[in-house]
Amino acid sequence: MQKASHYQKKEAKRLFAKSTQYYNGDGVRRNWRLAFSFAKRAAALGEATAMDALGSCYMYGIGVKRNPVRAARFYKQGATNGNLSGQYNLALSYADGSGVRRSYRKAVKLLQKPVQQGMPEAFHMLGRFYRFGKGVTKNTRKGYRLLLRAAQQGVPDAMFSVGYCLSRGEGTNPNAKEAIEWYKRAARKGHKEAAYNVANFYETGRGVNQNLKAAKRWYRTAARLGDGDAQHSLDRLNTVNVGR
Repeated sequence: MQKASHYQKKEAKRLFAKSTQYYNGDGVRRNWRLAFSFAKRAAALGEATAMDALGSCYMYGIGVKRNPVRAARFYKQGATNGNLSGQYNLALSYADGSGVRRSYRKAVKLLQKPVQQGMPEAFHMLGRFYRFGKGVTKNTRKGYRLLLRAAQQGVPDAMFSVGYCLSRGEGTNPNAKEAIEWYKRAARKGHKEAAYNVANFYETGRGVNQNLKAAKRWYRTAARLGDGDAQHSLDRLNTVNVGR
């Protein structure tokens, strides 16, 4: 591939900036088709960030018909050109078997640079791989440490996993009091299963003093977030109270 000129690089960045503008509706009416079009032109001029963006457009059907195979191709282009997000997204594609044949080993390999650069989501994915032995030798302690790094940097799913590990003593010493705190952090970021678990801990008095009012409040939160079992648990508690 011929090396891009200074003008091409500058034009590519300008085009991708326009793509971002239309994607976000920043000063213009939001238009995902135009966002896709500008990203495609920027990618053709060698903009690696645009390659990754095109991958996401195809993966989630943003401004173009969904096509996981094309998504993986553009993620690969971005990854090959050094884009960390492209490397992470391609790893995710391999982990899910979306657009490519599933390969946890390839996913693990792709995560190395994002992890080295401190990407929270990469810590989370790699932590899950070690926790469950996907593409690597199972190591729950290492998995927990990686998940904790991701949780400390604000990844809700990692916060939930850390809470779960602490509640079960998986890869770390069991600690119900710390577990519910991590569940709360995840729930406050919209994690429905975490909200349900907070409610259950309050109901059973695990890690906290038993508090049925708090349990009901958290079950309502979990139900509002879309947890299918939360409303049943809330109805059960209300029935028990009526019976008394």
